[in-house]
Amino acid sequence: MRFRQARASFFWFTSVAALAACEPDPIEQVEVLPYEGDPYPSRVEPIGYPPGAVAFVTDSLSDTVSVVDLETGEKIAARPVGRNPVDLDGPHHIAIDAERAFGYIGLSYPVVSAVGPHAIHGSGVAPGWIQKLRLSDLAPVGQVRVDNNPGDIVLSHDGRRVITSHFDLLRATQNPTDLAAARSTIAVADPSLIEGFDSPAVRKITVCVAPHGMAMTQPTGSPLFVACYGEDKIAVVDLETEGVEYVDVGPGVTGFGSPAYGPYALLLLQGEPTLVVSSTASKDVRFIDTATLEVDLARTVTTLGAPYFPTVSADGTKLLVPTQQPDALLVIDLAGVEPTVTRSFSDDECDLPHAIERVGDGYSLVCEGDKIEAGKVVVLDAALEIVSSTVVGVYPDAIVNVTGVGQ
Repeated sequence: MRFRQARASFFWFTSVAALAACEPDPIEQVEVLPYEGDPYPSRVEPIGYPPGAVAFVTDSLSDTVSVVDLETGEKIAARPVGRNPVDLDGPHHIAIDAERAFGYIGLSYPVVSAVGPHAIHGSGVAPGWIQKLRLSDLAPVGQVRVDNNPGDIVLSHDGRRVITSHFDLLRATQNPTDLAAARSTIAVADPSLIEGFDSPAVRKITVCVAPHGMAMTQPTGSPLFVACYGEDKIAVVDLETEGVEYVDVGPGVTGFGSPAYGPYALLLLQGEPTLVVSSTASKDVRFIDTATLEVDLARTVTTLGAPYFPTVSADGTKLLVPTQQPDALLVIDLAGVEPTVTRSFSDDECDLPHAIERVGDGYSLVCEGDKIEAGKVVVLDAALEIVSSTVVGVYPDAIVNVTGVGQ
């Protein structure tokens, strides 16, 4: 009996002790004052733009956009862009809307091991994006998904359309006998609807195999001319009806996938209904009448190197075309009277010139470099003498000049 009483007393004691040990801690109420600052304040410093012309340059293998003061040659900014802070996003080309203070880049997710001229930008396996940048500090403020391998990007003057082509060489090589499957799209977006999240899906129009360079009929952008690298054609796209008409860039065009001409870059001339076509495979510059959609074969200019993105002189009489291997700048008389002038570059001056823009009476030229070390932006005067040379990022691939940003 004593044992039972003792055991009962022990169990009572331990139960009471256990209950005491599980007693909850006193609740302390802490008053938190509301935060009075800006939620998620921006700590990105604004860019101090000069009153004159600046160049916006996409550095494809640095994931940056560089800004160069074209009067002094100073690089005033190099801001990171993209969606992935670890892997390459590959900002390819850029379009600037200075009036509305936004820029637009195509993120191409390049495969750096790809072999061949510009194959880096055509072999990506991940969907691309159009990213919207605020010009005041180049901070990304919006994005919308597009197809693989964004190529050129253009913006209509009325601000209603931003369009990217898809230079999808991988799609072409994976469908060597199926034209419909090999053809890529262009993506048409409303810039005002590109937001940080939940941007409306882009409108896609299937155009041709490996489309790259584009030229818009302003101010609406339609019709849009597209260089079809993989088909040796120019696609003429009605952006309202989505109808597509094709023009062979030269005689004997057959099949697709192994271009004889390789139209890559386009320019619409002002003052005459003429489209300039830089063809990198045949190494020539061709002229198409946009009214008749016929190639003027008599105006074709053969180039020693592969021609890329051209511009026109300030007086409108000369076409300036950068070429690669050999690296040079060709000055072509648009009237066809004067002989073509060649301005050659050493590797130290400009390694792989790719795109040229006019600035005043002179020019700014982006030089890709070896895709390992940083490239350059070279400013030339009207006589094509070098005024300044500015180191930018790795593999700079596009340049756009703008005057009076932020004024």
